[in-house]
Amino acid sequence: MFCKDLPITSVINLQNNNYILIKKHFASLIFSVLVFSCSKDKVDDSSKTTEDLRMANSAITNIYATGDVAEQTPEEAKKTIFGKWNLGSSAKSASRSECSFESLEFTDESYLIKLSDANSQRHQIYGIYDFEEVDNKVVSVQLSTYFEGVSFELAEITDIVVEENNGELEIDFTFTFLMNLDDFFPCTNNLSQSYSAEKDEPMEGTLEADEDSTHYKIVGKYFAKSYSDLYGNTLEDFFLDSCIEYDYNYETGEETEYIDENCIPADKLILELSTFGTYLFMELAQNTPIYIEDGEWSLSSDETSLKVTDPEGKIFVVSITQISNEGWTMTIEDDEDLQTINWEKE
Repeated sequence: MFCKDLPITSVINLQNNNYILIKKHFASLIFSVLVFSCSKDKVDDSSKTTEDLRMANSAITNIYATGDVAEQTPEEAKKTIFGKWNLGSSAKSASRSECSFESLEFTDESYLIKLSDANSQRHQIYGIYDFEEVDNKVVSVQLSTYFEGVSFELAEITDIVVEENNGELEIDFTFTFLMNLDDFFPCTNNLSQSYSAEKDEPMEGTLEADEDSTHYKIVGKYFAKSYSDLYGNTLEDFFLDSCIEYDYNYETGEETEYIDENCIPADKLILELSTFGTYLFMELAQNTPIYIEDGEWSLSSDETSLKVTDPEGKIFVVSITQISNEGWTMTIEDDEDLQTINWEKE
């Protein structure tokens, strides 16, 4: 989680519609073509959205916004779709024996889609979104993503309505893919259809997170500025690890390490922490994620560390130091290493 031993295990990535094995450091993922954080409110006098009284003591984006997006401005629509929406089996016409939507999460600028195929293999798609609008009213939400450094339109979302019933927030929308998913992973059924989903509950502390709180400061999107460990590795070594390959000699039992000359190494490390208790850890090469990991986090009672649960259920303790509204320093210590990353907020 977050940090890694250099070098170690493997990850699967897609290139030219073929599965190519790249030696990596975390669990295997397929189709990491391109999150999600909880971003802070931005003052905008043009928004007509009335802030919920439940958010009166919080500086976090209003998690209770509702309405028909087609009748809203882009500023209002961002608040309405904001958050993590769990679809699961909620598709109005979806076969669970084939591909299915698992969840859709929005921040002020980005999204993360989770899908599963007929073999129950999880897939993730990350990217940014924008609004198509007419007369300052939202017509649709346009999702784009990156693949091999090239941006392309992935999908569009229309007919978005969010309502609150008995304290539960629910979204209805129509999702249309603008590409053939079967070109990237096993998916023969049509996921372009209408969906309903419930919104995740925010984590404890969301409603009290003012600008001076650790919760407010830690939530957000970060870029790694430096990395170090006890073995002298730097951020550049961390990036280069994405191109390390291994050759095993079965006669001698020796394993040789080498750099794949055709590999484009990672050039950016991103961490996003949301107020819905989820994290996203990504390595990017030319804006295209070559590794995505998501899990859960919580803040310790003394606010000096995070308890992090990775996708395999393993729990890590991450120490927090030098935290401010601009960034923070993270350390992970075990019996063999002490890893430190300095994060700077976007």
